Amino acid sequence: MPKRKNKNAQQAPEIAPSNVGAEAYYEEDRKRGAGFYIGIIIAALALVAALVVGAFLFLNSTQIGDSYRSGKLGQLDGKSEEEIRAELDRIVEEGMFNISISRIVQLPTGNSEGEFRIENSPANRYNMQVDIARSDTGETIYSSDVLEPNYHIQYAKLDESLPAGTYNCIATFHALDPETDEEVGQAACALTIVVAN
Repeated sequence: MPKRKNKNAQQAPEIAPSNVGAEAYYEEDRKRGAGFYIGIIIAALALVAALVVGAFLFLNSTQIGDSYRSGKLGQLDGKSEEEIRAELDRIVEEGMFNISISRIVQLPTGNSEGEFRIENSPANRYNMQVDIARSDTGETIYSSDVLEPNYHIQYAKLDESLPAGTYNCIATFHALDPETDEEVGQAACALTIVVAN
């Protein structure tokens, strides 16, 4: 009776060299992988350390107190009074809003033109829009269009006709951002409107 061949015995010689090569390759790949991962871990730790140091420096620089600030209070040494005054004047001028309107406006009738002399000074940085309201009722009787700097309204008619009489009024000047026309501030002054007939 012929002997049965042992499959495992025949395949062992063929598989063994292949397994040895795979194990050697796997061992070499595993060594490279370990170095790669160690490098990533070191880089991650360095990044975390840099973030912690950066956050510490940022927080310290934003805290209030003399120990976290450098420099001396005040203007530079050696600046003349004229230089200091010019700088302060420039800051004030940038925030100023000049207004101009007649103190007394005389109208022949309640719906005729009068000399209002509304001006947006060339020195202003903002556009301007003006509303005039009666002091007694709060009713707005005139609203101008938007005026850019260096524009004016010499004569105007009221939006609401008034009967003969003398009216104390308030003119409110709205300072408008030149790019968006959003209001950035306002100023007001009193005026008197006199309607003759």
